[in-house]
Amino acid sequence: MSQDWKLEEELAQARLDASSLARVGRFLIPYKREVAAALALEVLWCLSHLAGPLMVQRGIDRYLGTQELGSLAALAALYAVNTLGRAWLVGYELKLLTGSGQRVVGDIRRAVFDHVQALCMGFFDRTQQGRVIARVDRDVDALERSLIWGPVTALSAGLVLAFALAAMARYDWRLALTVFACVPTLVLSTEVFRRAGIAAYRRTRADMSLVTAHYAESINGMRVIQASGREAESVAAGRSLIQAVRASALKAVRVWSAYLPVVNFHYGLSGAAVLFLGGRMVLAGDLTAGALVAFLMLLEHVFQPIEELGDLYNELLSAQAAAERVFQVLDTQPSVRERAGARSLASLGGGVEFDAVRLRYVAGAPWALDGVSFSVKPGQTVALVGHTGAGKSSVVSLLCRFYDATEGSVRLDGVDVRDLTLETLRRNIGVIPQDGFLFSGTVVENLRFGRPEATDAELIAAARALGAHELLSALPQGYDTPVGERGSRLSHGQRQAVCYVRALLAEPRILILDEATSSLDSASERTLQKALRRLSAGRTTFVVAHRLSTIRSADRILVFAGGKVMEEGTHAALLERGGAYARLHADAFSTPAGWLEA
Repeated sequence: MSQDWKLEEELAQARLDASSLARVGRFLIPYKREVAAALALEVLWCLSHLAGPLMVQRGIDRYLGTQELGSLAALAALYAVNTLGRAWLVGYELKLLTGSGQRVVGDIRRAVFDHVQALCMGFFDRTQQGRVIARVDRDVDALERSLIWGPVTALSAGLVLAFALAAMARYDWRLALTVFACVPTLVLSTEVFRRAGIAAYRRTRADMSLVTAHYAESINGMRVIQASGREAESVAAGRSLIQAVRASALKAVRVWSAYLPVVNFHYGLSGAAVLFLGGRMVLAGDLTAGALVAFLMLLEHVFQPIEELGDLYNELLSAQAAAERVFQVLDTQPSVRERAGARSLASLGGGVEFDAVRLRYVAGAPWALDGVSFSVKPGQTVALVGHTGAGKSSVVSLLCRFYDATEGSVRLDGVDVRDLTLETLRRNIGVIPQDGFLFSGTVVENLRFGRPEATDAELIAAARALGAHELLSALPQGYDTPVGERGSRLSHGQRQAVCYVRALLAEPRILILDEATSSLDSASERTLQKALRRLSAGRTTFVVAHRLSTIRSADRILVFAGGKVMEEGTHAALLERGGAYARLHADAFSTPAGWLEA
């Protein structure tokens, strides 16, 4: 987790860049009519809101102490209508903005998810899945209120504040100056709290991302955690991360809770000054009682918008941090891109050639592959053998173009893979992962994943061709059996059988199989070995091999060590040579794990 912690630390300490919120605002453009309508309603609400003090001033100065009860009643009725109208405006505006907000958040979430789908494997190899989930889920949710209500709140508060100050100046410029005198210190205080607040909110979101990553990692690895008796350590690590979130969140709360009393202090101080000075002016005949009451009501209209802007500022701090994290993903560019003019081929013959290939995953890191050269004829089965980290998986990654070679070239049928469209590669290369990964759903839904248009008859025919029909039919609900998350309801052998049939349905020209290292019962072992032979027939097949039976039946064996091909040949020839392969073979039978370590 150290690398992810470092990434979160860098993001939490990065300089504030308000442009990220402006970029988020672009998602509002498709809904500009709804937002414009809401802003227009907000202007009407502001005017209605400010009309209240003016009505009160008129009622006190003109009608109190007189016998014009009819006029006073009419003014009171108008005041009530104004209040009801303001309530209707708020309700309709809420309906507009809530609907738009959900659509905008949905658009952002789709944009992030679509972009993540297009990223290369390098991004997922170096990024914990919990951090990615946090971007798509929690960070996007944090943008909703500030993105939709932010412009409306800013307009409303700004208009009310401006109109209230103008009305104050109209009533009496001396009292208005008394209020204005508090503004500079309030603005200064706001800036101080803003600086402290953004740091606290960014730290909170960074810590929360690490918690999500730990949750995802723990859930995915629960079988290993419990089998190793490491529950206490996992709980301790989770509690430590949660404590960090709690500490940073409390710091953010303390910043915000200290800001509100500052606003209220300025409000109270201004109110006391206006009441004292205005009262003296009323007694001296320089100001009417109605004007003083209206002035005091307007005073609330000055500091309430400032408080609302403070609330908005508080939300923007959180949204700012979330926006930065969302755009960190959206700004990540895939290192593997399709070249302009890349060729699209309907089918490949299956010839593979590695020419002086070198691969380095990170600049300055050791070479994962160092000068690897070999060629494979169409239809051959090649076993890749070697200890962990020898370079076998790197060969697979380059074949699938999950990464591009740092030096040299990988060619299919004589064409550099970088000159082929990614769609051509994906359509002609089938991969069966070591863990037999399945998606949540039924067996039949997983079988159709690589070829959605396949009929039931074609599914069954493919299963029969691989000798897997009886195995799959024996499941509780046959082909309609739910497999559970990641295929958890099926045995390993059953998962592998589904993966084999899925690969056959896709009809790839090149097949890549990463054999599982876990043991199978003898019946499943025989079924899968027979299925593999049938599946690889007529196809160029690469097997990251862990079983002696697979290795012995391969047309060629490539022995890797230190990112290089140390030896190649058949099983018998390599044993007779007495080199690296022979030593691996001897080691395999002198350890309990056997070829599982190969």
